[in-house]
Amino acid sequence: MDKLEHSDLQTQQPLEETFLELAEKWRYDTEMFSSPTKKLNHPAYQKIISIGKPAIPLILRELERQPDHWFMALTAIAKQDPVSPEDNFKQAVEAWLQWGRELKLI
Repeated sequence: MDKLEHSDLQTQQPLEETFLELAEKWRYDTEMFSSPTKKLNHPAYQKIISIGKPAIPLILRELERQPDHWFMALTAIAKQDPVSPEDNFKQAVEAWLQWGRELKLI
């Protein structure tokens, strides 16, 4: 493994740990919220968005593992939205996962 790959791994590991901690905190703190706006404005969710593009593969893997309302974060970071207005939750999940697969992000 060359230096660049090793450095990338070292950077990715703490990022993944940070993401998983934030995702867990977001889910725990908002599990009783009925308002999507409150869920999406939670500080942990906003911190995930602030990570930017490096968070996209992590969000997609999490969406694949445990579907949740990651759509706003993905749209905010990716600056695009593969979901059609008529799509239901399951279709929205699949649209984002397909998008990620096409771009080889997952």
